[in-house]
Amino acid sequence: MHSFNLQFRRGARRFVIALVLAGLLFWALDLLLYPCTFMRNDVHVLATEQRDVLILGTSNGKMDLDPDSMLEHTGLTGHNACVGGEYPVDAYFLAKLAMEKQHPSQIVFELDPGYLMTEKEPGNNYLLFYHEFPMSRAKLSYFAATLPDCDFRALLFPFYEYTLNQTLPHVGENLRLKLHRDYSVEHLKGSVQAYHENGMIEKYVVAEKDFPAYDPVAFDPDQIAPRNLEYLDKLIDLCKENDIRLVVSVMPLPEQTLKSDANWDGAWVWFAEYFKARDVEFFNFNREYYDLWSHDSIFYVDWDGHMNGESAKGFSRIFGMLVFSAANS
Repeated sequence: MHSFNLQFRRGARRFVIALVLAGLLFWALDLLLYPCTFMRNDVHVLATEQRDVLILGTSNGKMDLDPDSMLEHTGLTGHNACVGGEYPVDAYFLAKLAMEKQHPSQIVFELDPGYLMTEKEPGNNYLLFYHEFPMSRAKLSYFAATLPDCDFRALLFPFYEYTLNQTLPHVGENLRLKLHRDYSVEHLKGSVQAYHENGMIEKYVVAEKDFPAYDPVAFDPDQIAPRNLEYLDKLIDLCKENDIRLVVSVMPLPEQTLKSDANWDGAWVWFAEYFKARDVEFFNFNREYYDLWSHDSIFYVDWDGHMNGESAKGFSRIFGMLVFSAANS
């Protein structure tokens, strides 16, 4: 019996040591191979700096709303934390993190109806935001709400969806940025777009002939994923409980996109009624405010509705005058 207990303790000790070594190895690989994305910068701002206005939502919000232009002459500060792949659950926990670390007075939520119809894709998309969260109550609750559903590889090896061809050339730069806590944005500027300190991504001009094909998700209220509505409701309640003004908006879309068979009119009616019932301000630039911005393709870089940088700044000024003058009226 004594011999058995001794062997058991040795085996348990070796198992614990193996787990610790594996954890250190995974941590080192994550440090070296997980890229410094713009979400790293966005989450850093939400967790460490005070902003009056936070912008949450999808890639249309990321590229169409420039906080500086939107808030000029208001005296307010803002940051754009939108990104493609940001579902209501992600927006909710980003807001939770911001409220834990600071206290924004207003949140703009950019709504893409297609995101209500689909579920988060398995894999690294589950970690795009969570990976950058500092240890916090928001991170722990985010983990419980989302990570059990993700591909286990994303949790154990968060770098696994980035190929070595993508990551190895940047190992030195990644290590320097992370060790020095450097959040400069020069490495986030490329040949087709540039990330700015205020969170906006500026897209460079693209000729219509070079627009990629686009097949929008048709809106059907009976096919809305329940979890998306659950967390949209949670975001609304969170803002009300914390006395934060919530504004929801749909970005302008090119006229050709609006003519596609995606039941846009049905979406506009459904969401207008949804937000009215919840006493949430809703600004739709494809319906009630259609004439405030052009739907000509020259202002966009694709049929999805992402604007080029100059157009985004012009639209953001109009958006700011409408939304923030409405707050003061």
